[in-house]
Amino acid sequence: MPIQHRATQTSYYRKNQSLTAKNVLQFISSLIIPLVFGIFTIVITFHQQKTAREQRLEDLNELREDRREEAIRANNANEFQRQLATDRYRDQLLAFYIQDMAAVLDKNNGSLTLNQVMGTVTRAKTLAVFRQLDTQRTIQIIRFLYESGQLWETDDRLSVDLSTAKLHDIDFRDIAINGENLIQLSLTGIFLSNTMFINITMEQRTRQSQQ
Repeated sequence: MPIQHRATQTSYYRKNQSLTAKNVLQFISSLIIPLVFGIFTIVITFHQQKTAREQRLEDLNELREDRREEAIRANNANEFQRQLATDRYRDQLLAFYIQDMAAVLDKNNGSLTLNQVMGTVTRAKTLAVFRQLDTQRTIQIIRFLYESGQLWETDDRLSVDLSTAKLHDIDFRDIAINGENLIQLSLTGIFLSNTMFINITMEQRTRQSQQ
């Protein structure tokens, strides 16, 4: 009878221990699942926050780049408008100068230096317009003066005094009437830089000029 009782107790203890272990495992499982889910939720949240920060940073960079490009486009547009305005002003200046000089030529027998006063006024106007025009328009004025006979001396007329004028990037091939010769062209006292005379024949030596 005691042996049977001990066997019964042993069986009871084993059964009890088995139930306890099972309960512990169930308890641990009930803790692990929420814990894993919580960790997973935290990781996902951190990842989403990081992704959101990166997206905001990318959006901000794109916005800055868009604004920079917009500013560049606006600046280019403004520069283009300024250049157009400058070109229009220079075209008007060139046209007014030629009209003015043509009127003087018509009234004074084809001379811009008929007397000292006229020669002084012509010189002042020409030097002033040179300072405001670009190379191509300056070449047009020199061609106008040369073709109208104002840049060489004759027995009854002096050439227009352009001394002290500073001319840059002038290609005299654009001035020569026949593409080869510049007969009696007077460049006395004119300062030239980056100037081309390739294949140009000049029958009068320049004085106090530099290339």
